[in-house]
Order: sequence, then C-alpha cells, then structure tokens
Amino acid sequence: MITAVETTAGDVEENAKLLTLVDQHQKNTCRPVDTVVADTQYGTVENFRACHQRGIASHRADFSLTQIHKHQKQGIFGSEQFAYDPATDTYRCPAGQTLTRRNHKKQRQAYEYACATATCQACTMRPQCTHAKGAVARTIKRHYDQEAIDAAREQSHSRAAQRDRRRRKWRMEGSFGDAATHHGFKRARWRRLWRQQIQDWLIATVQNLRTLVRYGAARRRGAGGQVLGPTAAAAEGLVITLGLVAVLWAESEARLRPLPAPVPIR
Repeated sequence: MITAVETTAGDVEENAKLLTLVDQHQKNTCRPVDTVVADTQYGTVENFRACHQRGIASHRADFSLTQIHKHQKQGIFGSEQFAYDPATDTYRCPAGQTLTRRNHKKQRQAYEYACATATCQACTMRPQCTHAKGAVARTIKRHYDQEAIDAAREQSHSRAAQRDRRRRKWRMEGSFGDAATHHGFKRARWRRLWRQQIQDWLIATVQNLRTLVRYGAARRRGAGGQVLGPTAAAAEGLVITLGLVAVLWAESEARLRPLPAPVPIR
C-alpha cells in the first residue's frame, strides 16, 4: 500500500524528503516507523544521523560506498583507512602522521582534519593518498554526531538490510513502473506543481484500490463454513486510501473553487 506521497519541483533533492515521508506515513497509518529501506540516493549523512536520532533502523544503501569504490579505482587511501582517536580528537593517516582539526564546515555540519601542508607534500606515500596538485594537504571530514552516523551505516551493511533492499527492488520499483506504464506517472511537464500533486494522489489512490481488489477481497471460511469478511490488513488499506482521497478532494476543491465575482466600483 502507498501510504505517503510527496510532489516536489525538479530541483529538489528527493533524499531531502525522507523524514517528510516518514512523518506522513506515521500520520496516515497511526503507526511508528521502525525501519527505513531505500536506495543509495537516500543513504546520505543527514539521513543516517536523523534516523538514528529518532530510533529508526537504517536499511538504506550507503552512499559513501561509492566514494570508497572511487578511491579504490584511483588507487588512493579511503577515509576509512584514517584512524580516529577520540581522546585527542585527531586522525592518524596510513603514513603515521597526525591530522588535527583545521576548518569548521558549518553549513555541512562537519569539521576538516589535516596535517601540515609541508609534511603532507614531503610524505613518500602522498601519491597513494591524494592526487591534488600544489600546496594542498589531504583532508578528512568528520560530521556532527559521527558516532550515530557510523552506527546507522553499520545497520545498512547488515544482511537484513541487504535482504530488504533486494525485496524493495521488485516491490517498490515494480510499483513505480506500474505507475509510469499504466497511469502516466512520467507525464509531468507544464502542469504546475499543484496539478501534478493532484495527479500523484490520484495515481496512488488507484494503485491502492487495485491492491485492495486483488488482495483485500480474499475471504476466509470459519467454523461451520461461515464466510468471514475482508482481512484486517485490507480494512487498514482502505482507511489509508480513503485518507488519500480526502486529501485529494480538499486540495482539488481549494484549487478549483471559482473566484468571487468582482465588485463593481461606482
């Protein structure tokens, strides 16, 4: 069942809407979220930190692994090869040099660590550490609440997380494909955001109704051959779908309400 819908402009990063969708899901289902499963695009530092702070397990793919693989292909040390010492708030590089805190990246909520530029330039292992030219030292970035981020990343690397992501591929991507193939999900140009939002609510409503027809109408026979009604899950799905319809109706009514007649000026 589709429990949350968010429509944004094309210049909005979808990974920035993760917690908005989580909150919408909890509001529509009246159930807390205990695990979030998503693809690599959602595996950002901000999402790992926020989910860990809210007690939500992170089964998203880790975006930082793309950087690790990139460094491996380039033949340079990844940030995971720099050891952090919490007692001195320093890093130690593979060559044994100490990196101290240098810059505060307030907007990115992180600190940069580096050793002296002359020390880095004179290091025999520099070609394996950075490809930067000129008087530039290798830097390591450490975010606010890095321990929470690391713990969430560990969750994302677990077997359970990998299993959930494999399951997501055929379940969620199949839903996206169905919406694009049968319900015009990709037709969004020149409609303005509020019209596209109404269309997305309609698509979600139709897909939920189809799911209810397919799975929710199953009946069971109880003792004495008595026919029982739809399952509790189907009833819950119907409530969620009706909630989407209510939001759709309210938005459509607000947008399509005729303007008041102009008052003549005498």
